[in-house]
Amino acid sequence: MPARSLSLHHVVKRYDNLQPAVDGVSLQIEPGEFVSFLGPSGSGKTTTLMMIAGFQQPTSGDIHLAGRTIDKMPAHARNIGVVFQNYALFPHMSVADNVGFPLRMRGLGKAEKHRKVGAALEMVGLGALAARKPAQLSGGQQQRVALARALVFEPDLILLDEPLGALDKNMREHMQVELKRIHRELGVTMVYVTHDQTEAMTMSDRIAVFNQGRIEQIAAPQDMYLRPATRFVASFIGDNNLISATALGAGRYSVAELGPLQACDLALADGSPVDLLLRPEMIRLAGDQPPCATLRIDSAVNYGDSVLAIGRVGATPLRVRIPGPQARDLRAGQEVPLHWHASDIHVIPAARA
Repeated sequence: MPARSLSLHHVVKRYDNLQPAVDGVSLQIEPGEFVSFLGPSGSGKTTTLMMIAGFQQPTSGDIHLAGRTIDKMPAHARNIGVVFQNYALFPHMSVADNVGFPLRMRGLGKAEKHRKVGAALEMVGLGALAARKPAQLSGGQQQRVALARALVFEPDLILLDEPLGALDKNMREHMQVELKRIHRELGVTMVYVTHDQTEAMTMSDRIAVFNQGRIEQIAAPQDMYLRPATRFVASFIGDNNLISATALGAGRYSVAELGPLQACDLALADGSPVDLLLRPEMIRLAGDQPPCATLRIDSAVNYGDSVLAIGRVGATPLRVRIPGPQARDLRAGQEVPLHWHASDIHVIPAARA
């Protein structure tokens, strides 16, 4: 299956001269990449996907697929496969006929269509169910049919709009593994829209985080998690402690209750406002290490393999995730010494009034 590049240049979508739903989005997706559009409802991710698919037209900007401009092309001429959350299967057709529908529209011969449909159904593990109707399938099986239909005509690009949102947790996790397997085997370029950060983190080569019609950051999942570019990205992805602070110079930052903290030096001017990101799992009980702060625990949430201690250091809220046996005895009302390394703190420059 071909792997094609996709690029968007200053794409804007505006409705009735109101605030843009998509506001100057530019990005480059390389051939064979799996890129997720992640963000809250109304952030512009689905609108961007619909413009790539051809179901909506940009107000301005350009979209290129495999080096050709497609933003003025009708949807059927773009050679793009789309998988929707609601499956969009024809209830009166068999599984095989649903999958073969794009080939019928392209005028493929009966023998070739039969071969391609069979291969697509085998790819998604439904070869034995070709004669069934959609109503005879589970939700996960229906989603596999929709995926096979998007793959069967060998598209240049696959777009997936929250395709796992209607599935239960176990089936959703199973389908995440299957999607990654299919992506790895076929090497096709995929763009995946979701508001579920876990899906984006576990499946993507890169994630584009949308907020208010713009991309705040695009990066590999681990880079996004450890080095978010903005306060919004830091707060949207993963559990976090975001602490407002002031740069003191030489990699030191002032927080009222925590005192001066050491972190990476961004060469910020003294007095610059910053946000300090300290992930809960980066904080440890001090033990034999010198304590960085003392946490008064307000509540302790047991997850089995770890305990999330929620409390305060002075007036500063702090969340600490402690793994294993050392967490068993944590309880509300305790005061516990904490330790972390300077390298655990990520500094985000902030412009605050």
